[in-house]
Amino acid sequence: MTRSGQGSGKLDDHVTPPPGDEAELRDDEFFDASFLAELEGLASMDKGGVPTPLSLPGRLTDKLDAFLAGEAPGDPPIDEETFVSLPNSALLERITRLVEICRASTRSSAVQAVENFIIFFQALVPTVAEEGAKQIKRFFFRLAPTLIHIAYNDFADDEEKRTEGLEALRNLETILIEIANVRLAPSESQLVFRNIDQMAAFISVGEYTMSNEVISSQLLMIIRGNKMTRALFRLMEVEVSIQVYLKERLGYLTPQLRLPEDIDALRDYGPIRILEEETLDERKMFLQIQIPEIPFLRDIVLHVVAPSGKTYDLRLDALGSTELNLPPGAYSLGLVYQPD
Repeated sequence: MTRSGQGSGKLDDHVTPPPGDEAELRDDEFFDASFLAELEGLASMDKGGVPTPLSLPGRLTDKLDAFLAGEAPGDPPIDEETFVSLPNSALLERITRLVEICRASTRSSAVQAVENFIIFFQALVPTVAEEGAKQIKRFFFRLAPTLIHIAYNDFADDEEKRTEGLEALRNLETILIEIANVRLAPSESQLVFRNIDQMAAFISVGEYTMSNEVISSQLLMIIRGNKMTRALFRLMEVEVSIQVYLKERLGYLTPQLRLPEDIDALRDYGPIRILEEETLDERKMFLQIQIPEIPFLRDIVLHVVAPSGKTYDLRLDALGSTELNLPPGAYSLGLVYQPD
């Protein structure tokens, strides 16, 4: 769903800076109105009835009890709120316990799939902001019975259904990765996880086609489309800040850069700056752009145009920098959202 080449590529397309707090309010309203409507529509879509969450058969309840056991003998089992608030060390111990419980199964391929998902969860949580991490922990806690069930019963006896089950877990991972890098409002987060919980409910009863083709595909489309919209909005704000900065700093009426004349003037920290790095063999020059609220700066390309019309597309690195290996001259600047 994410498209390439989005963005003006020309900084002077936007001449009025967003007016501070007022723009921020409009930003929140803009995203809530569109994103919430799509999420609400998917959550309320008739899916023939969302199944009741899985109840483990008697022979597996002891496995779940072992995962939920209190910290000390005689302590009550942990509940969802306790799990969400566990410190990192206790959370790691609890996750390791679940892995060991699942490994006791003789169904090796199912155990491997479940273990991969658990390790994925373990690696993802520390990378997510606090509120998002809590939501992901809640979801994982509710998914634990399903993971135990899969480990001991496999996805299905039928090979095609087993393939669909593996795909369903991978889709869950993909969606969690997508939302991990978006700052969601509480109302947005609740609706996203309502849809994810519906996916999990269908997975728990082996309705993998419903999970994959009805929910996850549409949810991914909504999330990715929204991420692109947010990225373009943030990029527009950055374009404005760079335009204003270059006008104040260098007096240019249009966003441009002259090499080597402007190197010294742009050494200071700002929306755009030039850095130099000297090694034993050579001296390299980098241009760095400050782009808040976009998690993957490698998705941004600096579009540089020489007076002759020759263009250079310089992709930013994870720090928002790109090497300026350009001949002397004047260049116009633009930013493009173009995921690699």
